[in-house]
Amino acid sequence: MPVLLLAQGDPQAKDLLRKAIQARYGLRPPALESLHINFKGRVRAKIGPVKTWVPVEAIGRFCFPDKMRWDFAVKAVGVQLNSGTEAFDGKTYRTSRGAKSTMMTHDLEPVQSMQQRLWAIAAVMLTPLGEMFVKLTSAGENQLEACNTRINGAVSLHLHPDQKLDFVDTVCLNPDTGRHETFTVRLSEDLASFGDLILPGKISAYWNDEPYFEMEPMDAAANPTITDTVFELVTA
Repeated sequence: MPVLLLAQGDPQAKDLLRKAIQARYGLRPPALESLHINFKGRVRAKIGPVKTWVPVEAIGRFCFPDKMRWDFAVKAVGVQLNSGTEAFDGKTYRTSRGAKSTMMTHDLEPVQSMQQRLWAIAAVMLTPLGEMFVKLTSAGENQLEACNTRINGAVSLHLHPDQKLDFVDTVCLNPDTGRHETFTVRLSEDLASFGDLILPGKISAYWNDEPYFEMEPMDAAANPTITDTVFELVTA
């Protein structure tokens, strides 16, 4: 059956999104409300005076469109160098590093940054963009913009000529530098299946074209039950 889109927007943009969804999922795309993914890969980290690639394990948990938690552990030669958590419960941004106490803020820029990055992840999954609060706008032959009208935040989707999603980008605050930069999520063309859920085989992120991380999904679950306390950093 055809992909049903409830999103607003011009016909060309809606057709591009429909083709991208079909290129990923076929004619039976999952309706994603929540998502849990375990990743392994590598991240750019500073070891002494040198910035280099180090192994990382991460867990991403999402309740679309407004909740996200990201846990990571950086390791080298079997020794954990760093770990941390970023979380957003729809109102408050929380972060912790290592054994330090959790910091929380309602400040506009960190909150908007988390919302934009969450919206970029939603765009990677494609189907969350079909909701009524989304406005789609075509921006070229194989490019469209998806605006989340609830947060007035937008991301750009760039497709390959065969309509598979190539990369997603947006401009937001980089929490590590304190500057507004282009956040890009680039996808490999190979796919990995986890039940009815189909993900890119590798996901790479960049800030202003500088590599940030490269990770592969090891396991994933569509629509698991995730309690609000997870995003409030009350429980693991």
